[in-house]
Amino acid sequence: MKIINNTRLIKRRAKVAQIFNVGGIAVLGIGLAISLLRPQYSLYTLILLIIGVAASQYGIANAYRYARKPRPDEELADALKGLDDRHRLYNYILPAYHVLLTPRQLYVLISRGLGGKIVCEGRKWHLERRFSLGRILRVFNPENLGNPVREAEWDKEALEEWLRQHAQDVQASVEAMVVFTNPQVDLDLRNPVVRPIKAKSLKDSLRKSDGAGLSSEDYRKLAAAFEEAARKAGEGQEAARKAPPPPEEKTAEASKPAPTTANKRRTRK
Repeated sequence: MKIINNTRLIKRRAKVAQIFNVGGIAVLGIGLAISLLRPQYSLYTLILLIIGVAASQYGIANAYRYARKPRPDEELADALKGLDDRHRLYNYILPAYHVLLTPRQLYVLISRGLGGKIVCEGRKWHLERRFSLGRILRVFNPENLGNPVREAEWDKEALEEWLRQHAQDVQASVEAMVVFTNPQVDLDLRNPVVRPIKAKSLKDSLRKSDGAGLSSEDYRKLAAAFEEAARKAGEGQEAARKAPPPPEEKTAEASKPAPTTANKRRTRK
């Protein structure tokens, strides 16, 4: 299994998340101070509070994707651990966040870290609404279910468009999957239009895939196109680091053997 990450983007977004988190808290603090010391400036206080909350929320969302441990891409990599090197996971390099290239199929993976019971019915998925302490605590969770079907379709269409531009002669279909990485999740499947799957079942599902398979030539072309995209993105590859530079060649002068004591004596004579 090869994992190819855009580490430059990950580090940059993690830093942005930290800046927005700190900046948002600072702006909220300034707004609070103004409200206490200068109550007549209530309009400015309201504006600062709105800016502070928006900045903090943006920072939290980015931190959840790019700064937390394990990150979504790390959870996917862990779920795929054990597959051979023909399976390649590209993170934050292509139009979709997570793209998996296998000898049989090309996949777009949508990651969700929610727990609890999730009903996957057609195009409408939702968390089962039961009053519990866990549901109350989920209010503070920066991740929500959102609309994974629409997100999967958008990512699939974006990748297909990218393939039409960068790999026109490749015959490859794209399948979208929503991967739930939380071991506490319970999926209730009711004819979903996009395939949901638990992370612990992902590897076995790929091994048992009955797809027609990519030709060796199409697989090679896709891998080459993705590697070129990774190179342009300035990616950092975790599975295969760059080889160290070759040692410098010795000059003719440096390659001469050091003179021995006997040679030195003959030279003096």
